[in-house]
Amino acid sequence: MVYKQANEKFLSLSIKEKEAFIRNVIESLMFVNEDTQKKVVDCFKKVNEELGVSIEKQLSSF
Repeated sequence: MVYKQANEKFLSLSIKEKEAFIRNVIESLMFVNEDTQKKVVDCFKKVNEELGVSIEKQLSSF
């Protein structure tokens, strides 16, 4: 239920809002340890697979 609601909210965002959201998540996660990053990415993948993969790919570039 929680993930479904979060997915619906994410899908309702405009492209610019989605990009800003992802950018903010990346900026928040880039300085935490990899184990924590993985746990957060896994949660985002449960919300929306594409969202989680996007965050994961961008984090790996740092």
